[in-house]
Amino acid sequence: MNAGTLSLGRPPVSPWLETAFIKYGWIWIGLSFGLAAKYALLIKRGVPIRGPLVVADLLLLPMVALIAYSITSRLGANGEAAALLSALATVGADRLVKLYTERFLDRVDSELQAIAARQRADIRNEVQAEMSAHEVIADQITGKAPVDYHALRRPPVDLGKPGA
Repeated sequence: MNAGTLSLGRPPVSPWLETAFIKYGWIWIGLSFGLAAKYALLIKRGVPIRGPLVVADLLLLPMVALIAYSITSRLGANGEAAALLSALATVGADRLVKLYTERFLDRVDSELQAIAARQRADIRNEVQAEMSAHEVIADQITGKAPVDYHALRRPPVDLGKPGA
């Protein structure tokens, strides 16, 4: 507890809230500045700001926050550097989300192709084993089977002997 806040009569800040602000505060500052900069650039280009554009950006903001947090933690950025990286991620959010989406879809596509190739190989092996078994049976019936086939058969069981 902070002695200064107790002496002024205010309740102390929750440790959880304080920790969350220390860990994510700079990222949220960067996201808000980046969003403001993005709209400033759109206004400068003469693009009219409409409700659907704002809603779309607000819906993208949590995804951008995750991407910004991932980038800053990988680079080990803290403080103002984390805010700057978050702002840059927010300004280029459309391109950044598109890049991450393409990478994700490429990864899913390669995994699906690998699974399909494994399943195709398993099916091909099953079909080949079935065809080979039919050929062995056909050779046995027609008597064209080599001696090796006969050697693989078990001897007949005599049901008249005890212990059989």
